[in-house]
Amino acid sequence: MRRSRFVLLVASLVVVLFVLGSGAALRAGAGDGSYKQMLLFSEILSYVVDNYVDPVDSGKLMSGAYEGLMGGLDAHGAYLTPAEVELWKKGPPPGATADTGLTVLRNGPVLQVVSVAKGSSAEAAAVVPGDQIRKVAGRSVRDLSLDQALRLLRGPAGSTVSVDLLRVKDLKRENLALALSARTDRPFLLDVDGGAAVLHVNDIDRLPNDALVDELRSVKDRGVDRLLIDLRDVASPDTRHAGALAELFASGELLKLEDKSGRAVETLAAKRPEPAWAGRLAVLVNGATAGAGEAVAVILRDSRKATVYGEPTYGLGTEPKLIDLPEGGGVLVPGYVWQSVAGKRWNADGVAPEKAIKSEGRLGDRDEDQLKRALEDFAKVAAAASAPKAA
Repeated sequence: MRRSRFVLLVASLVVVLFVLGSGAALRAGAGDGSYKQMLLFSEILSYVVDNYVDPVDSGKLMSGAYEGLMGGLDAHGAYLTPAEVELWKKGPPPGATADTGLTVLRNGPVLQVVSVAKGSSAEAAAVVPGDQIRKVAGRSVRDLSLDQALRLLRGPAGSTVSVDLLRVKDLKRENLALALSARTDRPFLLDVDGGAAVLHVNDIDRLPNDALVDELRSVKDRGVDRLLIDLRDVASPDTRHAGALAELFASGELLKLEDKSGRAVETLAAKRPEPAWAGRLAVLVNGATAGAGEAVAVILRDSRKATVYGEPTYGLGTEPKLIDLPEGGGVLVPGYVWQSVAGKRWNADGVAPEKAIKSEGRLGDRDEDQLKRALEDFAKVAAAASAPKAA
C-alpha cells in the first residue's frame, strides 16, 4: 500500500510538471495557484488509495487521471496509450472514407449528435439530434479526443461500427451496429427567399465548388444581390475545409495557424483568382457551428464585413499536436490555434453574433422562424445601406 501510494504521488507530480513545463515553471505558477493545485491533486490520489474499498490498480488510476487532465483542455486534447499512439501515427486505414452519417461534437464526457444525414444507416436506426454517444467500437468516448472518435466512426464502405447510444427522447440506452457507407445526401442547397439567396450548408467537407459556383451565378443573373449562408449545425474539426467555401467569397489570405509563441506554421489562402460572389453577405450560426463552420463565419465577417446572425458558436479553433511520452504513450495537446488575418480567434469562446437571434427549435431542427428573422434584418440593413446612394 505504501509503495502504491508513493508511485501515485510521484506520477502525479510528473504529470503536473509535464503540463507546466518544468520545476521552474511550477514555481513561477505558484502565484496563480498551480502549486496548490498540484498538492491538492496528490492529496486526492492519496485519499483514494487509502480509502477506496477495493484494491487500487495504480496504472488504471493514473491513466484515468491523465485522461481527465487532457480532456479538460478542449475537444482535441487526450491521453494516448502506447497502442493508441501507434494507431494515431499510422493515420486512418486506406479506404476509410465511409461513415455513419452522423455529425457529432463533444459535450462533456459524451458525443452529442448534431445532425443525421439523409439515407444513412444512422437515420435508418432512428438516431436523432440530441442523442448521446457513450461508446464507439467498445471504447468509452470519455477517454477519446473528438478526432479519435471520428476516426472510429469512419472506415471502409460496407463495414460496421458499434455505438452505445442514449436516446434523448426516452433516456434509454441502446447498442447499435451502424453500417458505413458513402454519403449520398446533397452537401448544399441554394434557394431564394424574400429577395435574398440562402445557401444551406449540409456537409462542408465535400462541397462541390464548381456546381455551387454555377448556382451562385444563376441566382446573380436573376438580379439577386444578397446572400445569407446558413452555417447552423455545420461542425467539422478539420478547419482547412473552410477554405473551399470561403474562397468563393473572399480572396487572398484567409486564415493563419499559429503555435504558442505566435509563430505562423501554416497559412490558408484562397486558390481562386477572384471570388464567385461579390454581393452583400450574411451568415447564420448556432451553438453547433464548430471548427470549419466557425472559420467561414470569421473569414467572411473580417474580410467581407458579413453580418453574423444567430447564437454563439461552439468554439473549436485549435489543431492537435502529438507529444510522445517516455513510456511509449503520448498526449494530444491543442498546440496550434487558428485565427483570421485580422488576428481574430474563436477557440473556446466561439463566434459571438453581431445580431443575436435565439432559436426556439430543438437541436438539429432548422428553425425557420430564426432564419426568417435573420433575413428580415438582413433586408433592412441592405435597404439602409442603399438609401444614401439612392438619394
